Amino acid sequence: MSTIWRRTALSLAIAGTLFALRYVPWERPATTIRLSRPLMGTLWTIEVCDGGRAREAREAMDGAYAELRRIDGLMSEWKPESPISQVNAAAGLHPVEVPAELREMLERAIGYSRLTEGAFDITWRGMGKIWKFEDPFTPPTAAAVNAARRNVNFRAIQIDGNRVYLPQKAMSIGLGGIAKGYAVDRAFAVLRNAGFANFMVDGGGDVRVAGARDGVPWRLGIQHPRRERGTLLGTVGPRDQAVVTSGDYERFRIVDGVRYHHIIDVRTGWPASAASSVTVLTPTAEQGVVLAKAIFILGPEKGLALARSQGLEALLIDPSGGRHATAGLQYLLQQEEK
Repeated sequence: MSTIWRRTALSLAIAGTLFALRYVPWERPATTIRLSRPLMGTLWTIEVCDGGRAREAREAMDGAYAELRRIDGLMSEWKPESPISQVNAAAGLHPVEVPAELREMLERAIGYSRLTEGAFDITWRGMGKIWKFEDPFTPPTAAAVNAARRNVNFRAIQIDGNRVYLPQKAMSIGLGGIAKGYAVDRAFAVLRNAGFANFMVDGGGDVRVAGARDGVPWRLGIQHPRRERGTLLGTVGPRDQAVVTSGDYERFRIVDGVRYHHIIDVRTGWPASAASSVTVLTPTAEQGVVLAKAIFILGPEKGLALARSQGLEALLIDPSGGRHATAGLQYLLQQEEK
């Protein structure tokens, strides 16, 4: 049996939900079509079990990628012409009319912020400039962090119909921590609407699967946050679910023994310190990317309470290596590392 390993590490710009998954070894059936393309600053992979409909499967995959490009053009704060960039450019000046789809996204994001007590906040970008994980790296001063925090406040976003306004000139919205999950879900919908029942959409590590692969459940491995690449905490077998992990091990620097990483708790302005890795199984990828980061920031007690309140499964690894899990992932508490 041939063995295939493929790294699937999510890398978002400070929005926060970094994580890594690895597929466990399997022999790819001849009926599986895989297509990878770079988009949104990461590598996307779509796999479809074509069921003898190879041409239709490729057409559906092309349609899914077209949908991903559309969403990127609508929601990327890195594209000056996008509606969200226009909202940011008009901060402190005037409201901007946006498409209803974007307005609905912003309203859902505000709802997630309330649910997570502000651990998730799309106005994080107002302080994003002070955290750059490049060399040479120097942590920001406490004064710089405190000043930047004044630009972060999801409650200040004003929405009137499809008109969106940021009242402070230094405010800025970054949708990286939610839009890529939404994009996974939209690509998923394209494939399902085309009549396929068994497929996977992997947005640089934000994964959502449907059905199974050739009758065998999809298997995903969870990267150990403190071991070399490929060392797994355990494996999960989702079916019609999303699997998302946020970890502090993809973009970080260590200075004077302190780990500074990209998952910032905007309520304090500093990297979150209550976890080193969080994996969630959720109905949608949008929910997964938001809540994996929020649970990471909230820590074992509040984070897992949030997961249970939403009917989700979660595994949290604390900074000392301790494992904490909801009922459905309790088996991972004792599973041997691989």
